[in-house]
Amino acid sequence: MVEKVGLFFDIFFDGGVSLRKEKNRKTSVWTIILFISLIIIVVMSLASNAIEIGERFGRVHIALEISFYVLIAIVVLGGIVYPLVGVFFAPIFSLEKLHSADGKARQKWCRRLANNLLENVDLTDEEQEQVKGFLKLEDETDDKLIEFFDRKITPKLNHEIYDTAKKMFIITAISQNSVYDMLGMASANFSLIKRITEICGFRPNNAQVLRLYVRVLSMTLIAGNLEEMNLEELIPMATEGALGKALGIVAASATQGAVNALTTLRMASITKNYLLNADVSMTRKELRRKSYAEALDILKNIMKQGMNEKVKDPVKNLFGRKKDETVEA
Repeated sequence: MVEKVGLFFDIFFDGGVSLRKEKNRKTSVWTIILFISLIIIVVMSLASNAIEIGERFGRVHIALEISFYVLIAIVVLGGIVYPLVGVFFAPIFSLEKLHSADGKARQKWCRRLANNLLENVDLTDEEQEQVKGFLKLEDETDDKLIEFFDRKITPKLNHEIYDTAKKMFIITAISQNSVYDMLGMASANFSLIKRITEICGFRPNNAQVLRLYVRVLSMTLIAGNLEEMNLEELIPMATEGALGKALGIVAASATQGAVNALTTLRMASITKNYLLNADVSMTRKELRRKSYAEALDILKNIMKQGMNEKVKDPVKNLFGRKKDETVEA
């Protein structure tokens, strides 16, 4: 009787594992199909728009058209293909493994993380000795390594993410061409994923990387379509005249920049969670909310700083100069 019950549980759990593996395999296949499909769509969209711009340059001089195509090729190869492929050369790891494993398995992951820190992360001699000392703490090793990451690595990641999102906000807000927006979004986000893996010294697993790439390609298409929506025409419908037209242009540019910056921040937050989330109790829904909250907080800071730099500070300087001139007179 006991053997039959044991056999039942073996079949039940083995079957459950097999079903999960089969489901993961199907998910990976569909992710690959979606990834390839989006690449084709993005390439076709970029090519059609680039050819149209190239023909305009060609009417001026053939050298300008050739130079434009060469520049596009350099941006695609250096800003998109190189970081896209380069990510796969980093080792696969996640801080979640430190808590999900037990005994020797956890010690193995702790040693691997410590070695990765020593080999791939720029540390001082004191910090290297500190990391080596963590391995002697046995039960506290994983907590100490995670705490070290939060203190040493996370600020660097946040700074890199903030700078990239700020650039995307400014570039896509100023740019009035879908080709430039799409190239900028793809290049910035693929490079950001690669930069995050370089700072951490490891990358997410293949399925997670593909999902990130699908997200980036989707964001690239959205950036191109936003440029072609003529958002500046919506506000003049409510406010007539030259003021309405001016407000429409400003609002449309700000909206495009904010949307593109938000999607960049969201993608970066997901990448961080793949690598640095050590709380195995958090559900996917909770992680999604966390990533949205992080992205919105950073976007608010970017827009506030941009408003101060572009509007408030110049106005203060202008009135300050006038006040000084009045006093001198």
